[in-house]
Amino acid sequence: MPVRERRKRYLALKAEGAIPKDARELEEIVLKAILSLFGQDGASRAGLKVIEYDGGKGVGILRCFHDSMGLVRASLASVVENEGKPLALHVVDVSGTLRALRKRLPSRAS
Repeated sequence: MPVRERRKRYLALKAEGAIPKDARELEEIVLKAILSLFGQDGASRAGLKVIEYDGGKGVGILRCFHDSMGLVRASLASVVENEGKPLALHVVDVSGTLRALRKRLPSRAS
């Protein structure tokens, strides 16, 4: 019997405050938040990946598995600082496809 592929969700986010410089730094911040709240089990269940990130605007897209979207959103809300400076990560929009999210992102992220 074939194994069904896990469904994914794409989250558009906006960073305010001490904006991360690049995608790697953003991924480290989010992963650290997931690990502190849910441990390694939660981090492995999330399937987190940064699809794209613009450090100048502080806008990015994350991918996670649909059944752990609540876990990722809670972790994003728990982020309050980056290197001792205040930081907030807001989820702007969520979609099941990257194409639909990119279509809606310019109007909602401003």
